[in-house]
Amino acid sequence: MSKISDLKAVLFDMDGTIFDSESLYSQAWVASAQHFNQHFTHQMYQDFVGVRSVECYQIAQKMFGEDFDMTPFIQFFRNYISAEKAQNMPIKPGFTALFERLKNSGLKLGLVTSARQASILENFANLSYLADFDVVISGDDVTHAKPSPECYQTACQKLNITPQQALVFEDSNPGALAAIRAGCQTVIIPDLLPIETHIEKQAFRVFDNLSQVQHSLF
Repeated sequence: MSKISDLKAVLFDMDGTIFDSESLYSQAWVASAQHFNQHFTHQMYQDFVGVRSVECYQIAQKMFGEDFDMTPFIQFFRNYISAEKAQNMPIKPGFTALFERLKNSGLKLGLVTSARQASILENFANLSYLADFDVVISGDDVTHAKPSPECYQTACQKLNITPQQALVFEDSNPGALAAIRAGCQTVIIPDLLPIETHIEKQAFRVFDNLSQVQHSLF
């Protein structure tokens, strides 16, 4: 990896990396399925980690059956998520200190997520961090979701840097693979699921939390 002085930008994934939100989404899926008398477990949610919502809904349609009407389900699910986020949107340990340090480092900062723009605004509604990002790439801005490298390539283009000049923080297999395929230097902090061996081998480092990142890299 380049020295920190050689880097031009640091790019963050959102759900599972900045916010401790995957457990919230898992609960929302389970609760929504129960409301509509459908079978769905926390174990089944593992297939949705790092996957954007529209694709999760498509997978769920196959699980619940082609005759199941997903429209009211999606509305119930979104309302559930919005209500939970309004009450408590927990931030991952170590993020605040790391982000404050990066803000003073002179590096450009980016947010790169598969989530919709509306979800980004919900997550950051009661926080000031969003204004500090030099670029924000949502699932609405790209054609191909993670693990496609398109989102990270787009972020680098908008920042006028090469992918090799970007350090990425990711938590999921699809997200980490997207960053690696883009050519970014990738740090993984696993959330709900372990990182696949072939992906971990391609990452720069794997940490348990963002506090470890600050002490080891900066």
